[in-house]
Order: sequence, then structure tokens, then C-alpha cells
Amino acid sequence: MCTRVALATLLVLGFSQPGTVLASERDVLVFGVFAYLGEERTQAKYQPIVDHLNSVLSEERIELRVLSQDALYEAVNRREVDFVTTNPTHFLVMRKRQPLTGVVATLVESGPNGEPMHQLGGAIVTRSDREDLHELGDLVGKVIAAPSTMHLGGYRSQALELARAGIQVPEDIERLVETGTNDAAVRAVVAGRADVAFARDGTVERMIAEGTLSAGAVTFINAQYFPRFPHQVSTRLYPEWPIFALAHVPEDVTRHLAAALFAIEPDHPAAMAAGIHGFTIPDDYLPVEDLARELRLPPFERAPDFTLADAWERWGLMLVLLGVAMALILLLLVLLAALLRRVSLARLRFERLLGAMGQGVYGVDLEGRCTFINRTARRMLGAEKRDVIGENQHRLFHHHYPDGRAYPESECPISRTLADHQVRHVDEWFFRADGKRFPVDLVVSPLYEQDKLVGAVAAFSDLTARKAAEDERDQLAERNRLLLESAGDGIYGVDLAGRCTFVNPAALEMLGFSQEEVIGHDQHALFHYRREDGAAYSHEDCPVYKTLGDQRAREGEDAFIRKDGSVFPIHLRVAPLQAAGRTVGAVVVFQDVTERRMLEARLREMATTDALTGLVNRRVLMERLEEECLRVNRSGLESSLLMFDLDHFKRINDDFGHAVGDRVLLQFAELIGSNRRRTDVAARIGGEEFVLLLPDTPVELAYKLANELRTEVMQSSVESDAGVPIDFTVSIGCTAIRPEDRDVDDVLLRADRALYRAKHGGRNRVVVE
Repeated sequence: MCTRVALATLLVLGFSQPGTVLASERDVLVFGVFAYLGEERTQAKYQPIVDHLNSVLSEERIELRVLSQDALYEAVNRREVDFVTTNPTHFLVMRKRQPLTGVVATLVESGPNGEPMHQLGGAIVTRSDREDLHELGDLVGKVIAAPSTMHLGGYRSQALELARAGIQVPEDIERLVETGTNDAAVRAVVAGRADVAFARDGTVERMIAEGTLSAGAVTFINAQYFPRFPHQVSTRLYPEWPIFALAHVPEDVTRHLAAALFAIEPDHPAAMAAGIHGFTIPDDYLPVEDLARELRLPPFERAPDFTLADAWERWGLMLVLLGVAMALILLLLVLLAALLRRVSLARLRFERLLGAMGQGVYGVDLEGRCTFINRTARRMLGAEKRDVIGENQHRLFHHHYPDGRAYPESECPISRTLADHQVRHVDEWFFRADGKRFPVDLVVSPLYEQDKLVGAVAAFSDLTARKAAEDERDQLAERNRLLLESAGDGIYGVDLAGRCTFVNPAALEMLGFSQEEVIGHDQHALFHYRREDGAAYSHEDCPVYKTLGDQRAREGEDAFIRKDGSVFPIHLRVAPLQAAGRTVGAVVVFQDVTERRMLEARLREMATTDALTGLVNRRVLMERLEEECLRVNRSGLESSLLMFDLDHFKRINDDFGHAVGDRVLLQFAELIGSNRRRTDVAARIGGEEFVLLLPDTPVELAYKLANELRTEVMQSSVESDAGVPIDFTVSIGCTAIRPEDRDVDDVLLRADRALYRAKHGGRNRVVVE
């Protein structure tokens, strides 16, 4: 912070001219601000900042103009504003439509306790009394209020979360209501005009603090937690508001404003009046751009033209691998779908069976004669009401044991309850009218009227269905056990203390432990106690213990330790395990990703390195050269670039063969590689063409180095297959990388022209342009 203040102070002093400049003589700059809080509140927030800028800028005077979204676009199109601050979404759209100089600074908001907030997020809220809205899936078919579709924190961040949950906005909702401001969106929900509100983070907290919203009036959907971020949000976090200049603003004026903004400290009266922490160097707005691209929102609502040939040329190998992977995934999905269908059908049969089960109830008098019977009992017994009422229940459907022996009425539980007035709960057998028997769960209770025993009530359930369901449940459990043991992924479960409760053979094989060594032991202490780099791994950081603590599923890369102490990388998924509505532990599924990592490393090497020489390829060179051009443009320091072409290389290939030609290329690559600094970049960009990028190197020094390399090449040779020494030379084009270069093509074009002059001037020479 001290460094930033000192730098900003020096910049302000350095850019200010000696003497006093009258306010009337200062250049007037219009500072356009998006009225996201409404014009009056936004004016009040930014006026202290503008007043401060006018007090420290000696050559310019800032005029604040608070504008609506459409008015701000119009002002930018007409170049009626010089500097603009708005949300990152507006910045992307304006950058697409108008030439801008780039972001000058990024706003740092002040949190509730004065902490810096470099990021913003979105909130999804509904009224606290809505029992039907708890998760993202509940938003389908609902009315949603949002300030506008151009708000990042008030629409786009929420739309991305819904899209990734499979819900498209506005297609899958009833209606989207644009309210203009975040506060209005929240008020629409409270007033019942909308089911859900999209608003920027901090809106709810601020409205409660201002007294415009009652505490507890709304609740958050899809609540997210981010360490050191004070507001409750429902989305990922994105960069704060940028401040940017239009293309017509002079560079020195932009520097003056940037220096003055950077100098604003959190305790400065202007910052405190505006409720901000200050301003910082421009943030990376690529996540905002990626969001707009993924949702196909302005300015990326139209997909770029991209042909199948382009896709094949760029990703041919990847597409082949992806096709194979997709085929395997499709096969697995088909197998999984079949398995899920079987499980679903089994569950459906079980649920229908439960739904069809009812409890039969009938009553008897002191003589054991039926006095009433319900429909369920009649259905289970297959008897009509007229055939039961007034008849002895024991003789009707309780007359024999299941093995055919006669059942004495004195031993009947109903007769015994009539005799001793005790409640009985027993398993019994009843006989239907057709003579077939079935098992029942029987409860017999004495029946009193005015404290006098008048009979008994029998309630029974047909156990046939329950026994069948138990058999089916046992079969399902056995299928689950077989599935667990045959799975290729490692799977194990833990209780709330982190002790292993089950583990499948695949996990034991990968870890090298026996089942007895794992069950009942702390999984973290057994095979998860240190990280892949050898650092200690605390229980608090373990994803399994985190899931046990917050009941949230997790997925990511990690490492396990085998019994022999070796560490191997894994892809890990942890999910809470629940029973009877409460969490009882967690289930962990993991795969060994050692081979995948090795493949990824090989693919990265192939994508960036020339296969023959080991030098970087053209793609990497272009990236580094573009970075160097930007650095030179910012710093004003001079760098250089050398372009090489081996003289008469085709003749060497024709006379001695491509194997000898490859040895020439390798020797030349070793020469330029051995003569470069750590910061230099040597690349092979064609058959016999090479480039050497020399950062922080004046062209004079580059010219000297080029001649030394040329001499060294001229003095070297390569033996042919027959042992004949082959001499070769090189032509070199040399050029400086200048601050005024528009892009890398300017540099490469100059170097190529210089190389052309060298080759047509007799070869084996260095030409500077």
C-alpha cells in the first residue's frame, strides 16, 4: 500500500506543471458513471471522488455525469464523455462497439468493516415465507425481477449459475421483470410482484442497514461462501467496476487521472464519503468475458464463424480422443441407464406395494362374534360383510395352524385378550374364504364402553407383501454389494468421526492395504496425512472432513499414500451419506490419475516444443513476442529480434540426405541455444528458419551478437554419413522492437525484410532494419 501511495504521489507531482493553473484554464473532462443506485444516490456516491480529483489535478477539471444505461451508451457513441466507470458487462459491450484505451483502474469497494472488496457477486433472494423456493431448480416457471440483463451482479452472474444447473433464462421462467435498480428488484419480491429477485451482492445488507428492508424479510437461494468476502452471495465472484478512457483522451491525461485515483487511501475523506476502499491497478476481466460468451449475451450473442475444417485442423487429435472417450462414456451411460431403470422399476413396484397395503380392522363381542369389519379386512379375507357380521371370527378365518393342525379357540389371541384384558401383538395366520392362508401382523386390544369390557378390536396387516418386499430389499442390497465390489473406482465410506466403515476391492488394491487394516481406522491418518509435495495435511483441510462438517459434496484433485509410503495423484469425489434424514457419514469415490497427468504433460510438451530441435515452436514464440511488444510499449525500453535462415539448406538435404540435414538443424539449434540468456527465447518457426528474441537488448548489441553467431556457425561443420565435413552458413535479419510497433507483425515484417536483404546481398551476413 505504501508503495502504491508513493508511486501515485510521484506521478501526480511529476505530471503537474509548475505554476498555478486557473480553474477556467483547465481542460474539462466528463466522467460518465452508470446510475446503478439511481441517479441521486449514484451522484452522492461519486461526487466526493470528483471533488477530490478536481482538488489535486492541476491541468484538468473533472465534470461528473450520472447516466442511465441507454444514456451512457449514447454518450460514449457521441464521445460526450472522456472517462467512464460502469459494471464489467457494460465495459465489454462498449469495448466491442467503440475503440477504448483499456482499463485505467479497478474500483475497490469497502466492506462492512472497512475491508477491501476487489470482487462482486450476485444474490438470488426470495421472501422468507416462500416454502416452495429453496434451490435453483425451484425457479423454473417463476417470475424473476432483475435490474436489467446488462447488470453483471444483478443478472448475468445468476443466469450463469442457473445455466450450469440446466435452467435457461428467460426460456425456462414465466417472466423476467426489469426494474432498473437492484433495490427495486428486491422491493418487487417483498411486494409480491415477483417470486425471485436478482441483485448485486451487498444490496440486501445495505437495504437492511438503511432501514428500507426488514431483517429476515428475504432469504438467499443457492447461498455460497467465500473466505474474507463479507456479503452473502449466490454466485461466483467477478472483478469490480473498471474505469476506462475513450480513445480520444490523450495518454498524459489518462496517466494524471490514474495517478490521482491510485493515491486515494481508505481513510481519505473522499473514499470514506463515497463508501469505497480506493482504486487499484486494472483487474483481469476475462471471467466476465467468458461468462458472456458462455451465455451468448451481448457483445457475444452471435457465435463466430468456425468451420468443421477449422475444428479438425485445430483439434483433430483431440477430437479423435474425445470421440473414443465419448463412445466409452456413452456405453457406460447405457449400462448405467439400464441399471438405474432396473433399480427404478424395483423401487416403483415396492412403492406401489406399500401404497396398496392397508390395515384390516374388525371388532368382536364378548362371545367372539364379529360386530364390524372394514373394507380392507374384507378385501384381504375375500369375504362379504353379510357373511362375517354376527359370526364367530375364529371359526371363519382363524381355525387352523399353518401346518393344518386345529387351532383351539382358547389359544386364539383374541379369545385370550377377551379373557385377561391384555393387549397383544403377534404374528399369526388367517384363512381367506377360499381356504387359502396368509401371514398377518396382528394387534388385539380390549374394547371398553364406560370402563366395561364389551369386546375386542383386531387390527391386522397382510405380511405377504412385506415379506416379499423384504426379500426384494435383500436382493437389492446384494446387487448393491456386488456393484460396489465390481466397480473399477476406489470407493469407501466413513462415519462422522472419519473412520472407515466400508471399502471396495479396487480401493484396497490401489492403496495396498487389507480390509482389516482399513475398516475402523481414521482414513486421513492412514492414507491421506500429507500432500503430494510432502507437506503436512491437517484434518481441517481434508475434503472428507470438510464434507462431514458442512454436508456439502466436493470434487477435485488430491493425493493418497499407499501402504509402502508412495504417493499417487487421484481425482476425488466426496458426498455426504444420509440415513433417516440426517447425515451419518460420507462416501468417497476416487480414481488414480497418474497416467492421465503423464499424458497431459506430454501433450503440453508437444503443443509448445519443436520435436526435432527441442526449441519452442512458432505458437509459443508469437505469444512471447506479443508479451514483449506490450512490455516495450509500456516501459519504452528497447528489445531486439534476430531471424535466421540457413544458407543453401535445400542443397544439403538434396546432396547428403534429410538425416544429415536434421543434424545441421540440431547443431544450429545448439549454437543459438548455448549463446542465449535465460530470458531470451530461441524458436524454430519453419524448415530452416529460426528466431531469437532478445529482451532488453539494444539493436546495436543484437547486431554484435548476430555477427558472433554467424562467425561461430561459419566455423562449425557437420559430418556426413560418409565422414565428409559439411560446412554451412547462416543469413541473419536483425531489427529492434519499438514502442510504436502496432503488433508483432510489424516486428516480424522488418526482420523478414532484413533477412531477405541479407540473403540477396550474398548470404552469410547480418542486415539490420
